[in-house]
Amino acid sequence: MSLEELAPFSRPAGDEAWERIRRAAIDLVVDRGYAETTIEAIVDRAGVGRADFDRHFDGKDDCCLRIYEAQLADIDQLVVGAYLRHEAWRDRLRAAAYAAAGYVSDNPREVLFGEIQLRPGAEMVQARRDAYLQRLVDLVDAGRAELEAPDSLSRGVAEYVLGAVYTLMLKRLREGGGTDAARSLVPELMYIAVRPYVGHEAAEEELRIAPFPEQQEETG
Repeated sequence: MSLEELAPFSRPAGDEAWERIRRAAIDLVVDRGYAETTIEAIVDRAGVGRADFDRHFDGKDDCCLRIYEAQLADIDQLVVGAYLRHEAWRDRLRAAAYAAAGYVSDNPREVLFGEIQLRPGAEMVQARRDAYLQRLVDLVDAGRAELEAPDSLSRGVAEYVLGAVYTLMLKRLREGGGTDAARSLVPELMYIAVRPYVGHEAAEEELRIAPFPEQQEETG
């Protein structure tokens, strides 16, 4: 199946109460941690009634999972949209990388909520994360078409590459300031991502390639 045929992640429709609960839950989980965040605290911070919470969610776990799914939908729209606006694989991957980095830089608390605070949490969150990472593996794995013998590399190479990129990004986030510097990491991450498919010399070019014009302002 081509990437163009992939169904996008869907963002759950929400009303004002849903959005207020979302913001409150993110703030509380980031500030206090997942274990210390209660439904009562979320409702109080959001300024809504418990009935509003119960109308949308089955509990704290369900609330945080649904918020995380909405975050993945937002990221997916940006990343896959940027990828599909270009033709050449490296251009596609670079555009997607800058789109992802832009989301990280522009939404630091959402990223800390989903990728740091919820990381050791519910198994369903981990399952959603793993499923979405496989979608991003598809973007990297398309690099096999650059090879004379595409079957000479397996999908496992793309999984390894994405794992390395994801681990590096999380490391920077945990060290602090990673969200602000996310865009500056793109050339290094692109080098890691494309080297198995195009070789060292071509990959080195990524260290010097500027963002696309539509992403220039974003990278400041």
